[in-house]
Amino acid sequence: MEYGDIIGYLASALVFATFYVRTMMPLRMLAIASNIAFIGYAASEGLTPVLVLHSVLLPVNLARLFEIRKLLAFTRSAPARDESIEAMLPFMRQSRIQKGEYLFRKGEHAGHMYYLMEGTLQLVELDKMVTKGAIIGEIGMFSPSRERTATAVAATDCRLLSVDDKTLYQAYYQNPKLGFYLISLIAGRFVEVQSSTPGSLASMPGPD
Repeated sequence: MEYGDIIGYLASALVFATFYVRTMMPLRMLAIASNIAFIGYAASEGLTPVLVLHSVLLPVNLARLFEIRKLLAFTRSAPARDESIEAMLPFMRQSRIQKGEYLFRKGEHAGHMYYLMEGTLQLVELDKMVTKGAIIGEIGMFSPSRERTATAVAATDCRLLSVDDKTLYQAYYQNPKLGFYLISLIAGRFVEVQSSTPGSLASMPGPD
């Protein structure tokens, strides 16, 4: 077996291995390794189209890997971090809002969940501030009405990560542990909202 054939089989094996990977970090690393192997194989066999394809894909995969690692490093420095949030990071997109802008209003359709990277948000109806490392918007996404239960306005300039509902479901299927994390998060937030709402069950006096 010639050297070029060995590299070709190695590249094929790396691509095959990606089908058994559930999380994005190892997937990107395998993709980078397969790109390098295919570049070597194409160069040795004179396969110009394959060489061009993987020469283009390699920097794309490197850039995405760098972005994922940067987000992971950022969230690991956040207070009250749960490792399950890391499963969502590759699926999330960055955005910014300025002080005084509304992230969402009570009653609006809830199509996204947010992770606050920098800044402070005010939940108006709850008279509460949320800071770096907080997840917001999850209750509305999973409520039967799919509506926002509170208004969120930027108390300072904010940088956020967001994920839409379909993408979140995809992340859940790839990492079932994420589902348990979301259940715990929503249950805790529900109790918090109930206890801060006048006339709620949580604020009613118990039996003597």
